Amino acid sequence: MEQAGAATFRCYLKSLPDDLLESVTEDYIWLAGLDFHEEARQGAEFRRRRECCREECLRRGAPQLYGLAEQLVSPFAA
Repeated sequence: MEQAGAATFRCYLKSLPDDLLESVTEDYIWLAGLDFHEEARQGAEFRRRRECCREECLRRGAPQLYGLAEQLVSPFAA
């Protein structure tokens, strides 16, 4: 994710209420866990966004949001 793209995504995450942040985090945890074989760049982008979600949860002092999202997704992860 380029610097401008990362900054835009972080601003987007900051604008979300906790329930939506948890939902978006679930999506990126799931997407980051997929194997994209030939599209390695796409997988790397999802992993960076997953990390941005984790950082936003921590910034809010609510690491449980990330933990809950991770627990919800893990049974479905490959």
